[in-house]
Amino acid sequence: MKRLGVGVAILLLAACDAPWDGPTLPDGSTRLSLTLITNEGPIGMSPNILASTSLSQLRGEVTSLPSGTNRTRAQLCQGYSGSDPCWNRQVDRPGRLYLAVITTPQCTSPTKNASAIAGHTLYYIEWVGHAQRTCGAAQAWPSWSLFSASRSDLPSSGTLTVRLQFQGTAEGGVESQAALT
Repeated sequence: MKRLGVGVAILLLAACDAPWDGPTLPDGSTRLSLTLITNEGPIGMSPNILASTSLSQLRGEVTSLPSGTNRTRAQLCQGYSGSDPCWNRQVDRPGRLYLAVITTPQCTSPTKNASAIAGHTLYYIEWVGHAQRTCGAAQAWPSWSLFSASRSDLPSSGTLTVRLQFQGTAEGGVESQAALT
């Protein structure tokens, strides 16, 4: 009976994530500090990542993509009192790169995020841990999050590849490109 208890304990521990588990930066990259502007962007289809040195251009790109609903752009941008789902109240700031990221909300699994830069590639890494509970709530619609990075931390010119990379129990990723003008 004691062996059975030890075996069950080992199985339970194997299904849990250690406190130090989390995203690993790609080889040759260095940590990049991103500033979260808001995680209350328009709903959309995940996963995706976009970047631009112009917030208005990025806003247009995000709202022109399919949302997975039959809502119009105006309906997507119609917020509740005090909300700003299409970032219309945000102002372009010189010297910033804007990054829009959308991932599927995780109801049962912990997530941790990191960002890094290596040459002309910016990485946004989402690590997804093992499921640790059941989800009793309705699954939320994915919505875009808006970040910014200082241009002084990025290459001064050229094309920047922005890569959303999944780690942990999630795999894969997507990428796009942005001109550094």
